Amino acid sequence: MSLLTTLAIVFVALLALVVLGLWLLRALARGWIARRLAAQAATPGNGIAARITLVPTERPWRQPGTEALVEALRAAGFVEIDRYDVPEMHVMRLWGGAHPEDGIAAAVYDHGSVPPFYDLVRVYADYGTSTITTNPLHDPANLPPNCTCIADRTLTPASALVVLREQPARTDAIRVDARNFADVFTELYARSIDHILGKGMPDAKKMREVGQRMAEATGVPMPELDDAQMDLAVQLQRVSRLAALQEAVVDRFAQSGALAPEEWARLRDRVMVVHDLLGREEAAEIARAAADRKGSQALVDAVLAKALPPIDTYEQISERLPPPQRLRLLGEVDHPLYAQVVVANG
Repeated sequence: MSLLTTLAIVFVALLALVVLGLWLLRALARGWIARRLAAQAATPGNGIAARITLVPTERPWRQPGTEALVEALRAAGFVEIDRYDVPEMHVMRLWGGAHPEDGIAAAVYDHGSVPPFYDLVRVYADYGTSTITTNPLHDPANLPPNCTCIADRTLTPASALVVLREQPARTDAIRVDARNFADVFTELYARSIDHILGKGMPDAKKMREVGQRMAEATGVPMPELDDAQMDLAVQLQRVSRLAALQEAVVDRFAQSGALAPEEWARLRDRVMVVHDLLGREEAAEIARAAADRKGSQALVDAVLAKALPPIDTYEQISERLPPPQRLRLLGEVDHPLYAQVVVANG
């Protein structure tokens, strides 16, 4: 599914934060350590949602055009599954449906800031997808591997269904229905956001492009930011993305079953994540999280002077610390990117 409005939504929030309170960024930047990343990631509704849940609701639609889209999908043969709130995105509500003929999924997005739009999705066993979307913020660069998408805001649901069924289909399609809609939907979201987070950090040019698309979709002009303000917005976006990336890595590690459930429950809130999208200084801070700070400063300075990649920086500092001051490697993941999951002894 497209479900990629997240970045644009966050972008607007960032602009508001920059305009209304630059002190927030400075506070975040001053206290940058891995545990603060984890704390931000664990705060509901704060920043980018690395994972979502669907909660059935009877609350009314936020946008006046949402019900008409739902009725058009019903007229095209889709059967309603439920209406959902998404607690991790306070302004997101959606309608879920499926076509009984071939299990194609449908979702209508009722967002507080973006005009309503819908996706029609054929899902495969490996969670590859074939999608038709009317998402005004669709960005092809955010499409995960094994996924195709046609974005056309002019398509009616009936026409979109015809177009989707004309696309080449694999033999391992999943039939989406009331039994699996929520599980399939949330996993597709997780894979989409993992792909986005693993690509790297946006720059000012990219953020301005996203902001312009948001302005065109909503009719609300993008705030005018000078270069200094935009640099601050980029830094705050980076903080938010790194927090979400840590949450995504930890979730994938938990799913791997590398640790027994009892041990994972004991360690879950203490783990830290090391990867190459961190800065060198951030990796160094993680490496000495359990070390004597004054005694380790010369070592940290010497390793940082080598200008190594973040993971190498972490490893070189860690291996030279006294064993009691080293973090313990719990395991590794390769998705959303290569990362090490570590924890302090004790």
